[in-house]
Amino acid sequence: MFNAREITFRKLTEYGLYLLVFLLPLQTRWIIRPGELNGGYFEYGTISLYATDIVLLAVLLLFVIDLLKNKKIQNSKFKIQNSSIILAGLELTVFISCCFADNKLIAFYKYAWFLLGIGLFFLIVKANYNRLKLLFSFFFGVFLSAFFGIWQFLNQCGFANKWLGLAKHDPAELGVSVVEAIGNLGFGERWLRAYGSLDHPNMLGGLLALGALMIIFVIINLKKEKNKEKIKNYKYILLISYFLLLTSSFALFFTFSRSAWLAFVVSLFAILTITLIKKDRFQQIQILKIILVFGILVFILFTNFQNLVLVRVKGDGRLEQKSNIERSESNKAAWDMFRDNWLVGVGMGNYTMELAKTNPDHAAYFYQPAHNVFLLIAAEIGILGIALFLYLTFNFIYYILKSKEIYKIALIISLIILLTFDHWLWSLHFGVLFLFFVLGFIYTEDKKIKTFILK
Repeated sequence: MFNAREITFRKLTEYGLYLLVFLLPLQTRWIIRPGELNGGYFEYGTISLYATDIVLLAVLLLFVIDLLKNKKIQNSKFKIQNSSIILAGLELTVFISCCFADNKLIAFYKYAWFLLGIGLFFLIVKANYNRLKLLFSFFFGVFLSAFFGIWQFLNQCGFANKWLGLAKHDPAELGVSVVEAIGNLGFGERWLRAYGSLDHPNMLGGLLALGALMIIFVIINLKKEKNKEKIKNYKYILLISYFLLLTSSFALFFTFSRSAWLAFVVSLFAILTITLIKKDRFQQIQILKIILVFGILVFILFTNFQNLVLVRVKGDGRLEQKSNIERSESNKAAWDMFRDNWLVGVGMGNYTMELAKTNPDHAAYFYQPAHNVFLLIAAEIGILGIALFLYLTFNFIYYILKSKEIYKIALIISLIILLTFDHWLWSLHFGVLFLFFVLGFIYTEDKKIKTFILK
């Protein structure tokens, strides 16, 4: 019998999920308690309520109500799978670490982020939705951030807007992420890197690298579809996909994020290598076309910004050398902290505050998380936590290799590179949600492209 309320809850969950992934890059928040350290603003001690938190909690509530209404908890096909057990164990480990943290308020606040991330993961895996609509909702959100990033770089400024969660960025100010290089006139220049709507260019770069790989996944699967005439607006979907890919590529270049560049290039050539091993001529041709377009784009941009690219790639500039030294020292500090607190760690989100105890005389911005998520997790939640996280990572790798899905292999390679060379996927709000979104996308079973276009 037709039940309007059941349909309503299911549809509200579906479209709420589309809205959520579109809003993911948005950093609009209510700062409940600003963090302060040594007289300066301290992001890692700040407690905020993000707009995406409200949307995510609403969608989770609708999803649970729909399950209860349809009595799917008892009779559903939900199976306790390996990853679910590992996530449960990891969640318990995070909770235990919070109980032993010096700053329990921050620890449990960051624990709430982790729970929200797990909630998003299960929504992506279990909810009913049209996968192509979900991807394009995400792509359009990425596009807005990419477009704004391109605007920032070309105008060399970024305006503030509290309703959009945007901070002002001026390359003349200290603390702003820039590329320093010698200009054509022989003078030193400071070029603002693209932030988009996020807190750092490396975050925008990671978002764009993984987003571009997902767009490539859609493009090639669309072109593989034999019954193209059955796909509504096929040509427009394909054209929009190429436009989004091109925009993301421009913005990715302007982030000057070395970790994001590395993640994207390695993943792209991993796709090509796998297609060569599998002797898949169709996909070889498609990926070679995309690599050729990227090559032309990079050549054009490199010709105009050669000095900036060389400084970033060679790493011999003042800021690059400083960054390399700081990364090395922070990784060593994380290892030392893990060694001294190996059992339960220092507590979720407490790494930077513990760092301030051992080096108390610096400005607030000096205290940054280790630029390696694996080391950061080990320091914050101990040996069992890092063991479970590594087990979870290898479990995903095993699942992907077993499924033989080329683009998911590329995504996990890209994700591991970002986890190895940066911290934002664990230390910042957007990073935690984005990590679980990508893991959810990887974990869902792949369907033929037409099944989620013609649904």
